[in-house]
Amino acid sequence: MLITNLITMFTCIDFVKNTVPDMLLVYSRPLWTWFSVGDFVVPLSLTLDGLSLTFLVIIAFLGLLIYFFAASYLTSKKDVYTFYAYSNLLIASMLTIILVDNLLVMLIGWEGVSISTYLLIGIYYKQLRNGYAAVKAFVLMHLTDIFLIIGVFLLYQTLGTLNIRDILTQAHDNLAIDSDIIFWITLMLFLGAISKSALFPMQSWFVETTLAPMPAVALMQSSTVILSGVYLILRLSNLFIMSSDTLDIMTIFASLTILFASSIALVQSDVKRIITYINLAQISYLFYAFATQSWWLSLNCLINYVITSTLLILASAILLKKCQGERNINKLGGLAKSFPVLYAIFLIIMLSLSAIPWISASFYIKGDIIWGLMIKEHLMAGTIGLLGILLSSLSIWRLIFMVFYHKPKIAEFAKTKWISYCPIFILLIFTTAIFIYFPIPAQNIIPIAKLDTNSLLSFQLLLAAVTILSFVIAYIFYAHPNSEVQEVLNTPIVKFIVRLCNCDWRFDYLLNIIFVKPYVYLANMLKKDPLAIWDNWIMLGIKKINSYIVSLENGHIRWYMVSIVIGSIIILMLLVFI
Repeated sequence: MLITNLITMFTCIDFVKNTVPDMLLVYSRPLWTWFSVGDFVVPLSLTLDGLSLTFLVIIAFLGLLIYFFAASYLTSKKDVYTFYAYSNLLIASMLTIILVDNLLVMLIGWEGVSISTYLLIGIYYKQLRNGYAAVKAFVLMHLTDIFLIIGVFLLYQTLGTLNIRDILTQAHDNLAIDSDIIFWITLMLFLGAISKSALFPMQSWFVETTLAPMPAVALMQSSTVILSGVYLILRLSNLFIMSSDTLDIMTIFASLTILFASSIALVQSDVKRIITYINLAQISYLFYAFATQSWWLSLNCLINYVITSTLLILASAILLKKCQGERNINKLGGLAKSFPVLYAIFLIIMLSLSAIPWISASFYIKGDIIWGLMIKEHLMAGTIGLLGILLSSLSIWRLIFMVFYHKPKIAEFAKTKWISYCPIFILLIFTTAIFIYFPIPAQNIIPIAKLDTNSLLSFQLLLAAVTILSFVIAYIFYAHPNSEVQEVLNTPIVKFIVRLCNCDWRFDYLLNIIFVKPYVYLANMLKKDPLAIWDNWIMLGIKKINSYIVSLENGHIRWYMVSIVIGSIIILMLLVFI
C-alpha cells in the first residue's frame, strides 16, 4: 500500500504539471486483447483521467491509513496475514474498476469486490454465524449484478460498443433525452449499483460487515466497496443526466435508505451496529446529490463521507479495544475522565456528522445538497434529508452520552498503543470547514451545475436550528433522563416503534418469508430429480408394454394368421382413407 501511495503521489505531480486549462488530460496504456469473437473485440487497457485519479487518491490514502491502523490493532499474526491478503485483493479489484475503460472488463473488478467482501466478512469463518453472514453478503451482491449485466447488454445492443468514452459520445449524439431505451439502460445500471452502495433494500450485507475485524469494516464501509457503485454512476454521469425518471427513482431509494438507517441507529445498543447504520444513512446523501445533478458536489460529499465514516469506525475500534470487546453501550459509561483524548475525538466526529453550523465541512456540503432538492421541488426528499441529519445527530449524541457520561460500569480497561491514534489525528484535519471543497481535477468529465444561492442563508439557519434541536433532544433524553421522559418512552406507540426498529423493520423476516422459505420449499421438492422420476415412469410403461407383447408369443399358428390378417386390413384402410 505504501508503494501504491508513492506511485499515486508521483502520478498526481505528473498530472498537475501536464494539465492544460480547459483541456481533458487522459493517460491511456493498452495492454493486450482479452478476447475477440468476430467483430466483437474486448481490449484490456488502463486509462487515467481526473475522476479516476481522484478515486485512486482516496483508495490509496485511506487504504494506507487503515493498513497502518490494522498493524497495531490486530494482535494475532494469522489475523494480520489474512486481513492483508484479502484486503490486497479488494484494493486490486477496486483499482481495476476505476482504471479500466471497458464496461465488460470492469465486471472483473466488480466481481472481485464481491469475492473480497465475502472473504473479509468470513475471516472468523469457524464461527458459524460469520460463515452464514459472508454467504448472505455474497448472494445479495450478486442479485443486482444481474441488472448491471442487462444494462451492459442493452448498451452494446444500442450503441455497438462497451468503451466508456465511446458510449458517452455516441449516447449524446444518437439517443434522445428521456427516451425509453435511455431510461431502461440507466435504470438497469443504477439497480446494478445499489447493492454495492448498500441502498435499501440491498443494505443487509452492509450490516453483516460488523462481524469482520474493525479494520476490515473500515475498508468495506468507507474506502472501497461503497466506492464501486458510486464510481460507476459518476463515470456514466453524462448518461444518467439524459433520464430524469431514473434520477427521480434515485431520490426514492435514497429517501427510503435514510429513513430506514437513521431510525434503526437511534435504538441500537451495539456500538458496531450504531456506527454501521449511521454510515448507511450518510451514503444516501451522495445519491441525493446525483438526483439533483450536483455531480461536482457529490464528489465533495463522497470525500467527506469516507473521511468521517473511517474516523467513526477507527475511533469505535479503539473504544472496543479499551473496553475489552464490550459492545453494549448500556454496559459502558463514565469514560470521559478515563479517556479524554478518545472523548474529544468522538466530539469532533459528532460535530461533522451532525453538520455543526459554519464549522464542519458537512454543514456546507449536506446543506447544499438538501437545498438543491428543495429548489428542484423535491420537498419531501429535502424534508427527509433534514430528518436524517436530526436522527443521525441524535444517534451519535446518544452514543456519546451513554458511553462517556453517567456512572462508570467497567473497572478494568485494556491498553492500546498510542500509534493507533495517528491515522485518526490525520483524518480529523479534513473534517473542518477549511476543506469544504477539495480541488478535484474532474473538469470536462462530470457535468457542473450551478447552485441557486438565493435564500440559501435562510436555509442554512434552518439547518443550524435542526442541529441545535438534536442536541437539546439528546440532552433531555440521554444526558439527564427524568421520570417524564421515561413515561414518554413507555407509551405503547413508542414501545412499538422501538421494537420495530430494533428488529430492523422486520426486513430480514420479510426476506425470509418472500424469498428464503419458497426457495427452500422448491429445493426440497427438487431434492429427488423430477426428470428422473419421469424417466422411471417411462421405463415402467415400456416394461408393461413389453410384457404384454411377450405374452402374445404363444406358439399357436392360428393366432399368428389372425394377427397377419388384422394387420393387413389396417394397412389397407390406411392406404384407402389417407
